[in-house]
Amino acid sequence: MSTAAADETVRIFELRDARSVPDPIYPYSDSLRGTPLIIDNGSHHCRVGWATDKEPRIIFRNCYAKHRKDRGKKIAAETEILVANDIVNIEAVRFQLKSPHDENVVTHFEAQETMFDYIFSHLGINTPQVDHPVILTEAFCNPNYSRQLMSELLFECYGVQSVSYCVDGLLSYHHNNPTSQDGLLVNIGNCTTHVIPILNGFADPGSSRRIRIGGSHLIRFLWRWLQLRFPQHLNAITLSRAEEILHHHMYIAEDYMEEVQSWSVVDHYEQHVRRIQLPFVAAPVSTVSVEQQRERRKEAARRLVELNAKKREEKLVEDEAELTRLVELEEAMEEFTPDEPEYQHALEEAQVTSLADLTKKISLLQHKIVKTRHKMMQAATAAPEEEEPKPKRMCEDVSPKKKADLEQWVEDVKQQWRDIQARRAARRHKRQEMAKRRTAASQERMRIISQLARREKKDDNFGMRDEDWDVYKAINKEGGGSDSEEENEKLQELESALRQHSPEFLGDSTASKPTSLAENYQIELSTEQIRIGELLFQPYMYGLEQGGITATMQYVLSLFDPPTQDRLVANVFLTGGLSSLPGLKSRIERELLATRPFQSYFSVNIAKDPVLDPWYGVQGCVAELLEQGLTRADYMEHGGDRIKHHKYGNQFWAPLTPVAPESAPESTVPSKETTPAPEAVLLTGDLTQEFSGDCTSN
Repeated sequence: MSTAAADETVRIFELRDARSVPDPIYPYSDSLRGTPLIIDNGSHHCRVGWATDKEPRIIFRNCYAKHRKDRGKKIAAETEILVANDIVNIEAVRFQLKSPHDENVVTHFEAQETMFDYIFSHLGINTPQVDHPVILTEAFCNPNYSRQLMSELLFECYGVQSVSYCVDGLLSYHHNNPTSQDGLLVNIGNCTTHVIPILNGFADPGSSRRIRIGGSHLIRFLWRWLQLRFPQHLNAITLSRAEEILHHHMYIAEDYMEEVQSWSVVDHYEQHVRRIQLPFVAAPVSTVSVEQQRERRKEAARRLVELNAKKREEKLVEDEAELTRLVELEEAMEEFTPDEPEYQHALEEAQVTSLADLTKKISLLQHKIVKTRHKMMQAATAAPEEEEPKPKRMCEDVSPKKKADLEQWVEDVKQQWRDIQARRAARRHKRQEMAKRRTAASQERMRIISQLARREKKDDNFGMRDEDWDVYKAINKEGGGSDSEEENEKLQELESALRQHSPEFLGDSTASKPTSLAENYQIELSTEQIRIGELLFQPYMYGLEQGGITATMQYVLSLFDPPTQDRLVANVFLTGGLSSLPGLKSRIERELLATRPFQSYFSVNIAKDPVLDPWYGVQGCVAELLEQGLTRADYMEHGGDRIKHHKYGNQFWAPLTPVAPESAPESTVPSKETTPAPEAVLLTGDLTQEFSGDCTSN
C-alpha cells in the first residue's frame, strides 16, 4: 500500500455538531416601509430578507417546539415556545418539533402563523400591520385550498399589501438560465423530487412527475442504518449527525454495482473507508499525590467523627427530655387510681398499657442514656489511629520477584499482553464476520439458530443447562463477549509495567497497538457512502414503489415527440439541496448517454448555489412578481386561491363545478377555464404502461 493510501486509513473525521445561534432582532427604519419582503418558505429551511438585501437576513429551520419548564414538579409547568434558531440543541426537543408543512405542502396554519410571527418580529416590524408586499414560495402544483388559507392568513391576520406566489425550483432555473427557454428541471427537495419539463419559458404541469423521496428520507435511512450497524453507539448517532454525515461524506456512484464490487477488495476498502469520531468523555485522570490522598482521608475521617459526635449529642438531648417527661408522668400517676380518667390519659400519653410497662420503659431509656454518655467519653479520650488501612487491589500485583528473574518476568508480562490483545482481535474479527451474510461464521450461526427453532421439539428447555451458555456465545453477534472492565484494568496494569521495564516493546511497530479510548467511539463508513445516494435512483431500496430520477426523466421525455425531447435534454438542470452531492451530475450524464439515441446531444448543469438560488432568483424579477401578485382587491373579489399565471409560479386551475344531470345539455363541453388540467402525478408501477391524465397532484 502506498504512503498516501496509508495516510488515508488513519484519517479521522470529526463531527462539528454545530449549534444554532439565536437570530438578532434587526432595526426597522422608515426607509424600509413599502419594501417587498422575500420569504423562501421551504419545508426544511426558511430564508427571509428584504428585496434590497444582497443575502437573506434570517435563515432558520422551519419548525418550533413547545418546551415545558420545571417538568415533573407538582406545580403547573410553564410552557415556553422555542422557534427556529432559538432551539440551541434540537435533539433535546426532537420529538416535540412541529412544522407547518406536511411533506412539501403547508397544512398546519397555526404553526405557520407562529413562523410568521417569528419572521416579522425579528425583522423589527413594529407597525400594527405588515404594510409590505410579500413574495412567498410554495410547492409545485400546490393545492388551491392550501394557497387560499395562506392568502387568508396574510391578508386577514397581518394585513399585507399583496402576495406573490412562486416556485423555488422555477426561480432557481430562470436565475441560472436567463436566456434558455427550454429545459428539463430536476428539483431534489427535502421531501419530494420533481421532474418538470420547461417549454418556451413556462413549466408544463401536465407532463411533470413527482417522486416522494428527498433529503429527509435519506437522512432517516442513514440514521437507522448506522444505528443498526453500530448498536453500541445507538444514542450517539442522532438525526442531526446523520444529516451532517450525509452532506459531507456521501456521494453518488457513477456505476453502483461496479462500485459495490470494488468495496469487497481489501485495498480499496482500506484506502476509501472513512472513520467518523463520535464525541466521548474521557475518564478524569487523578493528579493528586499519595500524601495528598492520605491527608484527604484523614480529613474525611475527622469530619466523620465530628458528625457522629454531633448526632450523639443531639440524640442524648432528645432522650433526656423524653426521660424527664416519662418520670413526671409516673409521679403524676401515683396520685390517681387506675379507674380515674386522668390515670388512663397518662398511660395513653406515655404510649404504654400499664404502670409496670412505664417503669420498664423508663429503665431502658436510662440505660440507653448511660451507654451514650460512655461512648461520648471514649470518643473524646481515644487517640486517632495513625495507621492507614491497606487499599484493596482489584488485580494481581505485577512486579518482578527477584533481579535474576527480571528478563523472564518481562517476557511473561509481554505474553499476557499479547494474549489479551489476541482475544480482543478475535472478538472484533468475529463481530465483523457476523455482520456479513455470506461468511462461514454467519452461516454457522444461522445453522445453530435453525436447529434451536425446529418445530419438532416438544419442550423448549434451552437455557436450563450450563452448556447452553456456550451455544449462546456462539450465536451472539457480539462475538461471545465484549471488552470487560477487569480486562481493561489488567491491560493498563501490564502496559504500565512494560513502560517501566521494557518501553521499546510498546513502541515496536511489529507489535499490535493497544486500542485507545477514542477508537472505541468511532464508526466506519464504507458502502454507506454510495448506498444512501442510490435511493434517489432506486427508491424501492427505501420501500417506495416508484421510479427513480433517471427512470422518471425517461418517462417524462417519452411524453413528447423527438424534436421536443432534444430541446429538453439540451439543458437538464439540477437544483435543490441534494443536487450538491458529488457524482450526481456524472451519474445522470451516464444514464442519459445509455438511454438517448446514438450521437444525440444533451447537457446537464447544476445550480451555482442550489440552496440560495431561489432567493436570488426573486431579486432578479421583483418588479414582474409584484405586477403578477394577488392584491387585496383581487383577494376580496376572486378569493385567496386565484393567482395570475407567470413563468416563475404555478398555473391556476379552477375547480370543476358540479352540474345536475337533468339540467345539463347533451352537447355541453367543459371549457378550459372550468376543466381541471392534469398536474404532477405519482410515478409508480411499470414505466411502460399508459398513465391516465386525471391523477391529482400532491
